Amino acid sequence: MKVHHFQALVLGALCLGAAVLAAVTYNHQQQLTALLVALENAPADPVPALRRDLDALGVTLAALPPQVKAQGEHQRQQDAAFATLSKQLDEVSASLKAIGAVSPSPTKADLAAMDQRLGNAEIAIRALEVRPATPSAQTQPAAPAKPAAKAQAPTPPFTLLGIETRGDVRFVSALPAGAHALSTVHLLQPGDSLNGWQLKVLRRNQAVFQVPGLGERSLPLP
Repeated sequence: MKVHHFQALVLGALCLGAAVLAAVTYNHQQQLTALLVALENAPADPVPALRRDLDALGVTLAALPPQVKAQGEHQRQQDAAFATLSKQLDEVSASLKAIGAVSPSPTKADLAAMDQRLGNAEIAIRALEVRPATPSAQTQPAAPAKPAAKAQAPTPPFTLLGIETRGDVRFVSALPAGAHALSTVHLLQPGDSLNGWQLKVLRRNQAVFQVPGLGERSLPLP
């Protein structure tokens, strides 16, 4: 009886040990499975991606200096072009001011004043044409002929530059003798006077002036 009892105890102990070993093995297997799953779901190693990003950043930084240099050169070219354009605009503005000072466009008031002067000039011309008749009858015709001939070719006190038109009004531009600046140019309309010479008629190729004491004098237009 004792032997059978001992064998039963040993067999029971073996069964218990096998059960415990099976439980431990199962537990280890579960842990190993969990580790494998965790390993499969773990993120990839970020080091290679970081290295690629760093390499790309290095390439970008290496390309920046030439781009900055090219941008600076382009900016300098734009500044030079702007300076040249500004200088040209200043020259054009100065030219326009000079032209405006030489030959300003007449206003309605100027045209009205010119018309009035023209009417006064026509009246004065008619008076001049009538006056010489009386003294000529009292003098001998042959005696004053030679002095008059000597004084018939006076030098004009100005130089004619040409004809200018403002709307329907024609002017002759004249530069006084000894003057050289454009600001001294005068625009004359019939009835206007310059240095004692009064413009009487503007024709196609000549201007007729009334010269004091000498009558009319025709000057060619350039």
